[in-house]
Amino acid sequence: MTIKKAFTTLGTLLVAVAMIATTACTPTGPLPQPRRVVEPSSVAGGVQTPQWDIAAVAYEHQGQGLDYQDADLEPIYLVFKNKSNMNPRVLIDQTRGVARDGEYLAYDVNEATQLVFSSEAFTNKAKGAGKTAAVSTLIGAGLGALLGTIGGGDNIWKGALIGGAGGALAGGTAGGVATSDAEFKQTIRQELVRYGWSDEPIPSQYTKVGYLYFPARGISFVRVVVRAGGKIQNFNVPVTFQSRPAN
Repeated sequence: MTIKKAFTTLGTLLVAVAMIATTACTPTGPLPQPRRVVEPSSVAGGVQTPQWDIAAVAYEHQGQGLDYQDADLEPIYLVFKNKSNMNPRVLIDQTRGVARDGEYLAYDVNEATQLVFSSEAFTNKAKGAGKTAAVSTLIGAGLGALLGTIGGGDNIWKGALIGGAGGALAGGTAGGVATSDAEFKQTIRQELVRYGWSDEPIPSQYTKVGYLYFPARGISFVRVVVRAGGKIQNFNVPVTFQSRPAN
């Protein structure tokens, strides 16, 4: 074997070894899971009408990541099943969270994000997180817990268990690492937007889900205004607080 061929062979081997090492070290995200459509009628206290079913499930921290209530935020998971041929709308700025001391307007995404970023809880969690792979377990916006858990049975409950359980989304890519405070904040904001309730009309025969972001005041039920067919309907939807349904 000539010296040139020897170096070529050695170079090929080094490249192959490097590729194997890179593949072995690359973090992988969770595998996609089945996502069965939520049945809000299965939630105790949910509102049921001939046209639509509505349910609300409270945020519950599970011990990992940022506890949103420490950031004075109380996300409520709203589920709306449209059984009609209309296209109703539930607008965020017309929704109210009712607590013992009164009614509260929902925050928009910008307000919710600002509230989280300015909290001491976020500062403590974010400190140094951008420099370590552990960021995936520290992401306060663990709204990724919704991935694969929007389903029937007890999965609707898991959908409300946010706070780091699905925090593999960092730096905008699954399994990535946010390398700066700015990227860390961007990741949280992206998830707040992605999983938040929107004002878009709800298509016929469609179930829509999303979080409403309220102040952490112990919201016991949500006042929902449904606009459809030129009419307005008001519903008081009790917020369910348990993390598992009673069997």
